[in-house]
Amino acid sequence: MGTVNSPVINHRLEADIADVLEFLYGKKSFHIPHHHPDELFSLASRLGYIDPEGNLTRKGRILLTRHG
Repeated sequence: MGTVNSPVINHRLEADIADVLEFLYGKKSFHIPHHHPDELFSLASRLGYIDPEGNLTRKGRILLTRHG
């Protein structure tokens, strides 16, 4: 099983991260996950979906495309 430092994350967690990214950077038509949105944002940043300045990365855009 993957850890936070592993590139492998489960599908449900990836979908939750995609919801946070969609809410923050997309059409805002999705609801922000009600469970631990701050932790999901932090995890998305650590996993490279968001850069240190808070901008969506290429990896983040790809995730949104896959889950959009």
